Amino acid sequence: MKIAFVVHDYRRREGHSRYVVELATRYAESHEVHVFANHIEADAGSPIHFHPVPAWRTSALGSILSFALQATLRVRGRFDIIHNQGLCGLRGNVFTAHIANRAWHRALRQASGRLTFREWVSGTTLSALEYLFYRTARKVQLIAVSKRIADDLRVCYAARAPITVVYHGVDSKSFIPARDNPQRNPVRSGIGLGAGEVAYLFVGDMRKGARQCLEALAKLPSGKLMFVSRSAEEPYRALASTLGIEDRVVFLGSTGEVERYYAAADALLLPTPYDSFALVVTEAMATALPVVVSREAGASELIQDGVNGLLLDHYNDSSELAEKMRTIAEDPALAGRIGAAGRRTAEKYSWDLTAEETMRVYERLLPENMTVPAKGKEIRVL
Repeated sequence: MKIAFVVHDYRRREGHSRYVVELATRYAESHEVHVFANHIEADAGSPIHFHPVPAWRTSALGSILSFALQATLRVRGRFDIIHNQGLCGLRGNVFTAHIANRAWHRALRQASGRLTFREWVSGTTLSALEYLFYRTARKVQLIAVSKRIADDLRVCYAARAPITVVYHGVDSKSFIPARDNPQRNPVRSGIGLGAGEVAYLFVGDMRKGARQCLEALAKLPSGKLMFVSRSAEEPYRALASTLGIEDRVVFLGSTGEVERYYAAADALLLPTPYDSFALVVTEAMATALPVVVSREAGASELIQDGVNGLLLDHYNDSSELAEKMRTIAEDPALAGRIGAAGRRTAEKYSWDLTAEETMRVYERLLPENMTVPAKGKEIRVL
């Protein structure tokens, strides 16, 4: 089979970039795989064929629109499958929805009370384009990374094309239990964490609950909070100072080695107002960290409250979050059981499984009786 992936960036670090890397790497073992991307971080000797796509990257909206135009023009040739990540381009027959911008910007407005001008322009433009595409798309297959986003596609955009939910995978070999990780003590020591000090971790866009995490920490007598994010830190530093907890908060910036901070942590916090999935949740679960996650995150669909994670009914209630954090700090035995159960859950959702379920979606688009090689054997599509 000849497969083309279209994605803004091809790298292992985050979100839909990681998703494409994992799928493309596996499919390249048995198929001819092409990747069309603006930024490419390819492994040496990779059998994948890479095609650079120019984009104007001075703003998020400009990047999305210019890349979509160029990708639509440049993805040429005969492919059995053209797999786009959202509206990365219009030339395709499989589209994975990693976000519904109308739902995301609605959640942002509810969480903060207002949108910045840039957020309003971006949200309005992208929502309109997504509505136009999903409302009219017919002879394609849609993949949603959670039931939440499948519902968003139907409710926000009246999507009519078939939708299949395929959850993200997680690499349980790379994300090992935090307390077994040899980096745990050196990293904790390096950022000033005491031997018995409880460390809470937040990873990702600060708009996904950083304020609630700070307010919750201020309600607790002890513990530290680590932020790993490329978002601007200044507003949150100022809030930490106002709350009188600046000495209990560590801003670590962005990193390509987030595993180090999972190893140093005792729990992951994500009281987000919206997330189509939240890969950081299953990564943290794979490291056997108890996770505290709002029900607004798609990954919460994999969590049974009190068993393999802790769920927040109200993402913006810092008191509810503080109670969950206190439970983790005061009952280490329970935190350990939840973390171990989370690890077992994460092990069920491998990238191999994601690739297998995605291949089944591809097969629905192939000509009848086409033979598809897969890992050294043939699968006949009936």
